[in-house]
Amino acid sequence: MMIGKGMIQIEILKTLADTGKPLSCREITKILNKKGINVSERTVRKYVTNLMRKDCIKMGSSKATITEQGMETLKRATVFERLGEFRDLVEYNMFNSTFSLYTLDGTVPTNLAIVDKDKIDKCLELMKTIADANLTTSRLIMVVDEEETLDIIEVPKGKMAIGAISSTIYNVIMLNIGIVLGSEFAGLLKYENSKPVGFTEMINYSGTTISPGLLFIRGGYTSLYEVARTGNGYVVTAVKSFSEYAYEFVEREVMLANARGITGVLTISSPMDNKLNLPVYKKALLIVLAGVNSLAPLYEKGLNPELKINEILLDFKEFKDIDRLI
Repeated sequence: MMIGKGMIQIEILKTLADTGKPLSCREITKILNKKGINVSERTVRKYVTNLMRKDCIKMGSSKATITEQGMETLKRATVFERLGEFRDLVEYNMFNSTFSLYTLDGTVPTNLAIVDKDKIDKCLELMKTIADANLTTSRLIMVVDEEETLDIIEVPKGKMAIGAISSTIYNVIMLNIGIVLGSEFAGLLKYENSKPVGFTEMINYSGTTISPGLLFIRGGYTSLYEVARTGNGYVVTAVKSFSEYAYEFVEREVMLANARGITGVLTISSPMDNKLNLPVYKKALLIVLAGVNSLAPLYEKGLNPELKINEILLDFKEFKDIDRLI
């Protein structure tokens, strides 16, 4: 397959990003050839040198590694083909998680906040406020010290990481009994007097390249801390669809999950319901408080967390009730 030089450079960056490890020009060439991109090692070497000049690649021991600048360049170049990427990530976690609601072990989809080490106590205090107000998927969290590794993510020196269970765990729970939940929307849900009254905004999972919940948080739309404190404000929810014929089975699993510390389901609606002011939908819906809600106050209160949503799977047994960590 013949492609332009610009696309060859993007394919080189994509190869380095996908493998996640340093590669020699020979190794890059072999991978490109397997994709049907007919280039020589000499050509690859020329383009690698050009990408180094642009700070998109760095070399070490004759092997290339993609840089942050390279990742930004790759994201800009592939933005349209990445539409729906976050939905794909949710589905990847759904099929690769090993969590069992019946044995309470295995790996679970996890949201992560990386924060300055000296801010950890304040972070946990804010997160406990959200947990006590029952505004998230679970009270269970994980705290990891600097320079430790979580799956593929290393916690930088001077930082700590806080893991919170993602609402994608409901996709995993239902898949284990043969029910596929479709991740449809992230919703911004208004609360008044500590009760949900209706949605004000929706983002379709299939039309975005990053977590819709993260978009709500970064955009300043959420007010989790105010909801917990005063009962008024906005929270993030996940809207998941399933066959109406599975209604009773979903209801049963939700009850079991609640008994075992996995919470956050606001309602289960049939296609003809109009709960929470949702329009009539062609399938049954499960409306779940998003796991990212527990991390939202860290952003709202200016603690500048680096948020990673649904990027890793972690061992459920490593999570503890937040009360034990404060």
